[in-house]
Amino acid sequence: MILALVLLAAVLFAACGDDAGDPTTTTLPEGSVIAEFETPDGARYRVLLIGASAEAARAAFAAGTYPGIPNGLIRPGDGEVNLGHEWHVTEVEFADMAIEACDGTVSYIDDLGYEAFVAQHGDRFCPWSAELVDLIER
Repeated sequence: MILALVLLAAVLFAACGDDAGDPTTTTLPEGSVIAEFETPDGARYRVLLIGASAEAARAAFAAGTYPGIPNGLIRPGDGEVNLGHEWHVTEVEFADMAIEACDGTVSYIDDLGYEAFVAQHGDRFCPWSAELVDLIER
């Protein structure tokens, strides 16, 4: 009886698996793409791009050009895309210019924390020097 319970527990535990590092488990909307950006501190973050933002990122990445400053709403939780962080960015658009208050780096937000970042800088994140380093298609 004890052996049966141990085996059942082992099967259930194995079924839970840890796939937190693999963005392929996220179901993405049609035509969307996950964009990975690197800020000057060398840290990276990922955002889900849809619509015109997804197309602009694809075109810029293919051409080796800069799509613009990623500017979006910062929200709590990883959003199933920004794995390894306690925040994510939604409604991303690319801008030619942005206000200084939303500039920053990934490490700055991680060190400060989501709540403190929003309290001090508002609910937008627009890292001026972020570079598009990868696109993850589905």
